[in-house]
Amino acid sequence: MRHEFESRTASEPVWLNRWHPGSDAGAEAPHCSVRPWPGARARLAEDDPGTDSAFLDAVAQGLALPEKALPSACLWDEAGAELMARAAEHPDCYPTQREIALLTDVASEVATLVGPEPRILAFGTGSARGVDLLLAALDRPHPPEIVAPAGETPPGPEDGARPGGGLGLCLGATAGSLPPADLAAFLERARTVLGRGWLLVGIDPNGDTESLLRAHADDDGLMAALHLNILRRLARADGGAAPGQEGSDREGAGAPLAPEDFRHEARVLLDPFRVETHLVAERAGLLRVGREAVPFTHGESVRTGCAYRYAPGVFQEMAADAGWEPVRCWLDPEGLFSLHLLRGEA
Repeated sequence: MRHEFESRTASEPVWLNRWHPGSDAGAEAPHCSVRPWPGARARLAEDDPGTDSAFLDAVAQGLALPEKALPSACLWDEAGAELMARAAEHPDCYPTQREIALLTDVASEVATLVGPEPRILAFGTGSARGVDLLLAALDRPHPPEIVAPAGETPPGPEDGARPGGGLGLCLGATAGSLPPADLAAFLERARTVLGRGWLLVGIDPNGDTESLLRAHADDDGLMAALHLNILRRLARADGGAAPGQEGSDREGAGAPLAPEDFRHEARVLLDPFRVETHLVAERAGLLRVGREAVPFTHGESVRTGCAYRYAPGVFQEMAADAGWEPVRCWLDPEGLFSLHLLRGEA
């Protein structure tokens, strides 16, 4: 299946936006009170380097790849959550705001279609405000259960849940963080879990490169601070000097690298259409990860994020291939965000 934004020059970035850090001031992070199904915390924690040792292991593994790349969970310490909460309110960082606006308009229609007493499965961690909007509109919904987008299948509905009345929520950046093959696998898994139930998915179809770059590298530097916080977290978690760094030439290729030696960069790429965020070394040196030293050449980068864009028709075709019937597609007036309501086919 080819994406309508594909291009012949797949391996080269076609647009760039660069920003140097200014402030990492934080703001209150949103929260949502939900009930995980038994084992959900463990499943979600597998990809979440919440402790220093797990974080260092995740960074070391990502930097050992042929093309350096870190899992997005590395972003989410307390400071990262605070920065993301602040960025989500910035005019340039449109996805959360557009999704909330759409949910405000369509929540009652979703509730009418889904019916009373639905079991709620939240795939991933979407916007708390969005979940609250839906819960307020739904008729006697069961408490939300958090389910990892990939992994172990949750147990069946509890007593009192209406057969075929489940509603899966995949909101926020969850679906957009998945490349095509993984998104297809998620849709198939959700179909298995929900059966003849419903699935509401938030998808960013935006093809405007200027607004995409502003969203991922805003002029106020909030997204840059979020991604550069990985390096500050790395410095805080660091348990001593890496081998070979003591007494090294601080100006040469063996000099230790600090967060200030990297810049944040957003790139729009094609095949498939996506936005990648990178931290780019502005000089050669060694980045300390625990007791290891990882070399960087001047201009070498590590990918810290990737967000995929799916046009409505492309996503609906993928959903149909996974056994879903597209029932509704609500599109933001400016084409910056979409919501898809799917029903499991009989």
